[in-house]
Amino acid sequence: MENGRRLSPWIWVPTLYFAEGIPNSIVSDASKVMYTDFGLTVETLGVVTGSMYLAWVVKPLWSPLVDLVKSKRWWIVLTEILLAGAFLGLAATTKSPNWLLWTQVCFWILAVTSATQDIAADGYYMLALDESDQAGYTGIRSTAYRLSMLFSKGVLVWLAGYFAASSDKFGGWSTMFMVPGVFYLVAAAYHFAVLPRPQTDQPRPNVGVGEFFEGYLHTFARFFARPGVLNAIAFILLFRVAEVQVLGQVAPFLKGTLESGGLGLTTKQFGLAYGTFGVIGIICGGILAGKLVAKQGLRKWYWLMIFIMHVPNLAFLYLAFSQNTNVNVISTCLFIEQFGYGFGFTVFMLYLMYFTRGEMQTSHYAIATGFMAMGVMLPQMGAGYVAKALGFQQYFGYIAVCTLPSFGVAYMAWKDQGFLNYFEPKKKSGDLPDADVGISPE
Repeated sequence: MENGRRLSPWIWVPTLYFAEGIPNSIVSDASKVMYTDFGLTVETLGVVTGSMYLAWVVKPLWSPLVDLVKSKRWWIVLTEILLAGAFLGLAATTKSPNWLLWTQVCFWILAVTSATQDIAADGYYMLALDESDQAGYTGIRSTAYRLSMLFSKGVLVWLAGYFAASSDKFGGWSTMFMVPGVFYLVAAAYHFAVLPRPQTDQPRPNVGVGEFFEGYLHTFARFFARPGVLNAIAFILLFRVAEVQVLGQVAPFLKGTLESGGLGLTTKQFGLAYGTFGVIGIICGGILAGKLVAKQGLRKWYWLMIFIMHVPNLAFLYLAFSQNTNVNVISTCLFIEQFGYGFGFTVFMLYLMYFTRGEMQTSHYAIATGFMAMGVMLPQMGAGYVAKALGFQQYFGYIAVCTLPSFGVAYMAWKDQGFLNYFEPKKKSGDLPDADVGISPE
């Protein structure tokens, strides 16, 4: 599979997916906290931050470029260098008089570069590992990814609040952005040195313009010709329709004033709650899910995963009605919600892998995740208006109703026996690799 000796995936899978998750989370999550600090309204916040997900929606338009030009390894290193520049740009523009304009420009650069990095990293993962290891290391991959997201909205957000204490809110965020800027310079050098070179990860030589566009159109044609494509698109768009609307209003709810229906957390408290109890919850949920799927297959635990993913949303309903400001109680609720999300989102991750298997899997996986991003962007852009109209108490009740489409598409996927059979335990010189760190959501 590789040139030279085979390097353990433990050397590069965790760092690759940790690096992949940070910009996604900064754009989609930490930006909400920052703009809330800077005084944007709930409605404006939803539109400004939700629209940034457009980069992940349209990334299939340039995903064939990653497939046809250069290697996935080359694209990974290049995007990490560009991400370093974008974060340092945020550090410079956050304190500028026109901060709203220029921070949005930097966030959009982050988003487009991150979306490209997603294409390259996910494609590389499927080329560098065989089918059995792909399933076995999904736990490592997705836990590292989710850990990086919680690091971004936990540790980095806490740092923004910490640095703000010695300057102001603009200076605090500016100083914080220097941290990921330096990190990506280090990550680019590290991955250039350690990423394996699979024989299948090769650029296509002498690709002409006509051949490029022919391959480009062929990629999309083959995706929409896949059996069950309409059912798959429905699953991708609706499986998270409730959860993404929760995530869209977490920052305004937790940081909002008691008078507005929020809980009044400071930036440091918000970061600490998400960066400690949230991390523990997501890792525990991922560990358990990975062990159960690797040992006993998906079929046995499918419906438990579906229920455990959606039921913890009721924790937010409790917080909205009680307005309990005890940080320990809030952190416990976040632990419960993140545990359920980590445990249940396994189904979604594995469904994407199953549906895009085979021919052109890199580009087809990118197209599928583009639909996934659309399923995040559209609900989140409207979430602020719904929350403003209903208030947080009724809003989280509305979220409970929104789980019904999720259960519907989950039942549709359950009827696909090929999906369930694909992740039954297989023998490989003994047992399957033990997914000790589990599966958590991307």
